Amino acid sequence: MHIRLIIGIATAITFAFLVFHLLFGKNSIPEQRRIAREIELYQKQIDSLSKVIEERDELILKLKTDSLYKEEILRTRYGMSREGEKAFQLVK
Repeated sequence: MHIRLIIGIATAITFAFLVFHLLFGKNSIPEQRRIAREIELYQKQIDSLSKVIEERDELILKLKTDSLYKEEILRTRYGMSREGEKAFQLVK
């Protein structure tokens, strides 16, 4: 009977130890949830930045190959014109 008491106490202590680590330890359930949310946030940032990189790559390719696009940018953003050409800018 004395051995049963010792086994019962050891089992209770072990169970309490496991519950403590599940709730408050380094790899606890709340910590795992926090890490999962953080990973999800970082994944969204990665996806967003990947989209920006893709758009910039398309713009770089367009600037390297499309002379009409370059001309449009130079005329609209920088107000440039060809030699002898008169440019009018409409202001609202």
